[in-house]
Amino acid sequence: MADDGMDLNINFSVTAPPPVSHNPLSVKGGRWTERLKAKRATKNRLARSSKPATDAPPESNRRSAANSSLKRKRPGDNSGEPRTTKPPPGADGTFVSSLWTGNPEAVTTAEERVEETTPQEPSNAPLADGSSTFTTLGLSPILANHLTTKLGLKAPTAIQRSAIPDLLSTDSDAFIQAQTGSGKTLTFVLPIVDRIMRITATEGRRSGLYAIILAPTRELSQQIYTVLQSLVHCKNGPHWIVPGQIKGGEKKKAEKARIRKGMNILVATPGRLLDHMETTESLRLDAVRWLVLDEGDRLMDLGFEEDINKILNILETRNRVRPDDGPLPNKRVTVLCSATMKTNVQKLGEKSLKDALYIKAEPTEEGGEEASEESKFTAPAQLKQSYVIVPAKLRLVTLYATLKRAFIRQTAKPKILVFFSCSDSVNFHYEVFTHKDAPEADTKSKNQHNNKHSKSTNDSKSSSTQADKSQKNVPAASPAVQLRNDILLHKLHGSLAQDVRTATLASFTKTKNPAILFCTDVAARGLDLPDVDLVVQFDPPFSPDDHLHRIGRTARAGRDGKAVMFLLPGPEEGYVDAVLKKGIREGQLSRAEADTVIEKGLAENAKEKRRDWEDRATEWQLNVERWIMDDSATKDLASKAWTSHVRAYTTHVGSEKAIFNHKALHFGHLAKSFGLRETPSSIKAPSADAGKGGKGKAGGKGKRKFDMDDISEQAGDEGMKKMRQMARAMERKGGLSSEFNIG
Repeated sequence: MADDGMDLNINFSVTAPPPVSHNPLSVKGGRWTERLKAKRATKNRLARSSKPATDAPPESNRRSAANSSLKRKRPGDNSGEPRTTKPPPGADGTFVSSLWTGNPEAVTTAEERVEETTPQEPSNAPLADGSSTFTTLGLSPILANHLTTKLGLKAPTAIQRSAIPDLLSTDSDAFIQAQTGSGKTLTFVLPIVDRIMRITATEGRRSGLYAIILAPTRELSQQIYTVLQSLVHCKNGPHWIVPGQIKGGEKKKAEKARIRKGMNILVATPGRLLDHMETTESLRLDAVRWLVLDEGDRLMDLGFEEDINKILNILETRNRVRPDDGPLPNKRVTVLCSATMKTNVQKLGEKSLKDALYIKAEPTEEGGEEASEESKFTAPAQLKQSYVIVPAKLRLVTLYATLKRAFIRQTAKPKILVFFSCSDSVNFHYEVFTHKDAPEADTKSKNQHNNKHSKSTNDSKSSSTQADKSQKNVPAASPAVQLRNDILLHKLHGSLAQDVRTATLASFTKTKNPAILFCTDVAARGLDLPDVDLVVQFDPPFSPDDHLHRIGRTARAGRDGKAVMFLLPGPEEGYVDAVLKKGIREGQLSRAEADTVIEKGLAENAKEKRRDWEDRATEWQLNVERWIMDDSATKDLASKAWTSHVRAYTTHVGSEKAIFNHKALHFGHLAKSFGLRETPSSIKAPSADAGKGGKGKAGGKGKRKFDMDDISEQAGDEGMKKMRQMARAMERKGGLSSEFNIG
């Protein structure tokens, strides 16, 4: 091809062309705010890269400098090495909240305490003026001698002096109201035994059933039965009188056999008595002369109204009392015992009593106002009450300090009751105070909580004082090794098997060692637990009446006693004016702060610095948290206890809803009081058959009662609203008491 005369200027070199100049700070696209952030980030990156490497101190030195500026060097720390913080075992990187920061302040201030100028005379003690003896009341010399020589009762109490002569001489119905711990059980038992033993011609147990005594709980039923056994087996006493007992939790076959043999006085719980009335043909009711309804307010609170109405109707149709000139009443006498005169008790009295005598130990003074319709009885005069304002995070360690303080003297052997709102909380705190520091020693005990519906698992704990769960009459008790090895810690609630509950009460009552009982309200009514020195209400009661019955477990029969209640800062402080200050005398109530309680319980001497006992409290709390996080079964137990506690918190009576407001709870702080570093993710709804072993009523399989799907994942306002609605529905159906194991 011919040359066209064109010159080609082509560079075949491999050298790359020079880069096009570009401003690194130039950013295009997006919003102007995003471009500005990107421009600043690029500028800072370029500035760091252009800085000489020698000017940058090593990373370890920077951390050391930061630590030295933030933390004060401790005395004796001469190490120049940087301090590194090692996370506690089992922490898994979770945030550990401090006990001493972020706590809310109390909204009320402590009032100046007025000290009592003179000690109060006991208001429920036996009469010391010598005006009355058991013989002058009209009792048989045999019984009077037994009471003074064997039971150590030198004189009757005020209620016994008022009631026993009337119950011995008349055939009228009676309503008995008196202070807690004033001897109401002997008040109605003694006249019954005395009049039966005066029968001249008798066939022993074949004579028939003369008296039925109804008690709201199995524990109270057992206590009344024990008192009867003591009276009929006294020296030269009426050995032919046979008391009997039927209650829930025992085999009906054995009870039917005892009924066939015959008995003269029957102590029972309402549900089981009604069952035998309807199904046991050998239960003869034609000769019944007394029906006693003990703790009438509690019978109504636990939903036994329908059962009692049926019992009364059956007695009306099957009771054939024939008038005679003997010592027994000529008609059936009904005795109603109650601490209060609430509306529901008056309703029960209208149905069960006819022309009844009203007997009260302390009548109104001349010129005084009559008792109101909702008449309340007061706490014993010698009882000293106090309350502690405790932030949620400090609740567990404050309980620990309170118990440590109570046992600070090695020679002291007090007995202490601690009340909780639900059985899961009892189980959790029982494990906390009985576990050993070595986790492997507790593995077997902690794994026992995995099966929710297995009573035998929950009732039998692996400890030095527990035997195999197949054994009978083994108490739920273990050494409180977190406090002192010689302290025996018991637990009691409605989910325990009946033989375990009975054995636990017997162990706590009879032990000569220092002892503690963690319990629900199943132990709040009627039980005479001797020598109880202190009652701790760790969870506030569900009603004002429950408060009076709880503190009534101490300061009984003229003895001294103390009671303390834990309250959260905020709305709960209103409980002081609403309940605690009512019915008390000047100087009977005092206030304490959580810091003061912890210092007194954990400080080794009065001059110890605050930091020292704070560190001691923190270390104990952290040990509990590590123990919980290292074992999944224990963590599940703590989560379940927290869940049940929140559920129970919504079930206070309507008049106290503003005081115990779930919206004021800090769930995270509350979780720390259960040894949890994170709030449980959900609040599970209770089963309608809780406490019943999973056995529902016939025909109830298709009913949807309380499903966990009804509750929101985070337990918000809607979830709480549903829980309150369902709790009220359960209460109307009588299921609430078993849910929280208070009956």
